[in-house]
Amino acid sequence: MQLRKIPYSLVAADTAAIQAIQDSSNPSSRSQRFSTAHHRLDEIAPVVPSNAHFIHETPPWKPYGYTLWHPLIAKSQNLSEHHEILLPTFLYEDLLRCHSAWVATNRIHTSLLDDVVEMLKCTKSGKKLATLLDGERKWFIRLDQMSPKDSPMGGKLPSSTIHEVVTRICTSMRAYGCLTREFDDAKTEDREMQIKLVLNPWNEGMDPDKEFRVFVPPPAAKNTRKPHATEYGFSFDVTLQRNGGVQLVELNPFGALSGCGACLFNWVLDGRVMYGLEEPQFIVTLD
Repeated sequence: MQLRKIPYSLVAADTAAIQAIQDSSNPSSRSQRFSTAHHRLDEIAPVVPSNAHFIHETPPWKPYGYTLWHPLIAKSQNLSEHHEILLPTFLYEDLLRCHSAWVATNRIHTSLLDDVVEMLKCTKSGKKLATLLDGERKWFIRLDQMSPKDSPMGGKLPSSTIHEVVTRICTSMRAYGCLTREFDDAKTEDREMQIKLVLNPWNEGMDPDKEFRVFVPPPAAKNTRKPHATEYGFSFDVTLQRNGGVQLVELNPFGALSGCGACLFNWVLDGRVMYGLEEPQFIVTLD
């Protein structure tokens, strides 16, 4: 495995460029150098050609759903408890109404938010949530596909009340994407929506600065075997603990056409490495 060091000045410059684009009339949150995602087929195909057993396609989200891997993640993190709450389906419209208000006015009227919170508290799921979100205990929360960590209303902080949970979901573009994607999938599959809320005890030792992403390409990309359960490949995040241990954080999709950020890699420029066609690399950035 090759160790590759990237000067932090390059990463900082790229971050500044992204911010400049966001402040322009054509905002975009995606880098063109690091942590790229959602590439076009004509960008990656010349670098990583399709073969008899492998073609580039956008992977589905379902195999990477957090709740599928929750027991393994909980075991890896030595969690004393962990919870999955199925929120009532009717809450979907109310959450989107709050989100729309946030996008339009950069605020959610107190009465609108309070109505959603009180409505949730009256349900079976809400009553169970109330015993966990008691204002004292601290929880890491997320939906099945993503956490609302992008919420400016404390998305990266622990949640202790139902009000905090609802607020962060309604002010997160990531959560909005999860909700609408589940709505579309349920409609396509002719089933009822499943809005899954995950609660894990808050871990003060979980340091984002010590988090790493590992990319596992689909075996068929190397034309070595036919597709199987891992035909799409996957990526997973791990975090280094103070005692030297490593804990699993989550699983994500794989591929240049996916929404999975490439971190310090670039899906196209580093495509042959990421798809397993060249020697693996471990990349770090240093100041």
